[in-house]
Order: sequence, then C-alpha cells, then structure tokens
Amino acid sequence: MEVPSILKLSTRKITLVGLLGAMTVALGFMPVGGFIPVPTPAGSATTMHIPTILAGVLEGPVAGALVGAIFGGFSLWRAQTNPNPIAKLMFSNPLVAFLPRILIGVVSHYVFRLGRGTLGRVLLMCVTVAALGHTGYWSFAGQPVAWRWAAAVVLGAAGAAAIILINRKSGNQGPALAAVSGSITNTIGVMGLSVLFKYVPVQAAVAVGITHGIPEALVAMILTDLIYRGTRPLRGQERPAA
Repeated sequence: MEVPSILKLSTRKITLVGLLGAMTVALGFMPVGGFIPVPTPAGSATTMHIPTILAGVLEGPVAGALVGAIFGGFSLWRAQTNPNPIAKLMFSNPLVAFLPRILIGVVSHYVFRLGRGTLGRVLLMCVTVAALGHTGYWSFAGQPVAWRWAAAVVLGAAGAAAIILINRKSGNQGPALAAVSGSITNTIGVMGLSVLFKYVPVQAAVAVGITHGIPEALVAMILTDLIYRGTRPLRGQERPAA
C-alpha cells in the first residue's frame, strides 16, 4: 500500500524537524526564553510554540505535528519538577501536554496556505487590531471606562501600524496569520482541556487567555514573519509545503 504523499518524510523534512525540535528544547532550558514565569494558574507564558509554527509553515502539517510532539514531550517532562502545583497537574496529563502542541503545527500549515493575498491582509489586520484592543481594554480593569477604551484604541492603532509595515515588507501574510492561529490554538487547547478536566475554573482560563495567549500570539506573529522572510534566499523559489 502506497504511503500518501502528505505523510512522506524527505531528508529535508526530517532535518528541519530535528533542527526545530532541538530549538524547542533549547528554548525550554533558557532562563528567559521558552517559559517566562508569570503569576497566573498556568505558571508561565511560552515562546516554545514558535518552532512548531515554523515547521508547519515551512514543511507541512506532518513536520509541524512532529515538532509539536517534541514540544509536548518537553512539557510533560518539565511538569514533573514544576513548582507550580496547578501547572504540574495540568501538564502531567498527556492529553493536555501533547494534543494542543501537535495541533499548533497542523493549524499553522493550513492557515498559512489560506492566508495569502487580499483576504490574508484583511484577516491579519482584523485579528491583530481586535487582539490588541482587547488586551488594552482588559489591562486597565478597575480603571474608568474612558481609560480602558483609550488603551484599547492606542494598542489597536499600534497593531494596525505594525500590520501595515508587514504588508509593505512582505507580499505574503500567510506566515503572520499562521503564527497567530497556531498560538491561539495552543492557548485554547491547553486551557480548554484544563477546564474540561477541572484543573482550573473557567474564569481563570479566560484570564490566562488574555494575559498569556494574546501577547504570545503577537510575539509569534512578528518573529515568524521575520524568520520566514529572512530565510527566503535559503528556500529558493516559493512552493507550498506538503
């Protein structure tokens, strides 16, 4: 029985999975890098999802899923010595540790393929402005409503300016959209499963989504777009990843 082409692993794909998997683990061991401590139930924000996003964008859903599995394995291993009891409980569950991480690469790949051209520009602008505006509004919780809306407008405008710059520098919005989608997939997957298993209440999960998920998505968007454009000479002619 012939193996479907999407499941075939070329030497290039295996090499990239190894490199990005090693990068994932290296980020996890950095004092400030893979896991950034913050005072919320999940215990830390992460940049470890970025290599998984890049794998999905550059080499397809299988490569993205494999690098995501490496990310998940590291999360499971790290949970055993995590001083935060809630985070230890969450990521000691293999479903929480692995499934959202694997889906990062898969979702990133298909959003990358769909997010090109005019539609990609419009989607990227809307998602970024909405995410930053939402962050600004809730960052000033407890303050007068005028202050909250002012923060939302300022951050939303900053996001719009950033996207205009990306659109001027790059004719392909796919990488940035893939990064946002992959990052959000990770946040929703982890916190959704944690609520399902009753590790954290819904209110805490929403708070983590705001304090972790939105900043993580925006950092991933910027870095993924920069790396994608920076490696274009090495990739040669653009081709869709299979």
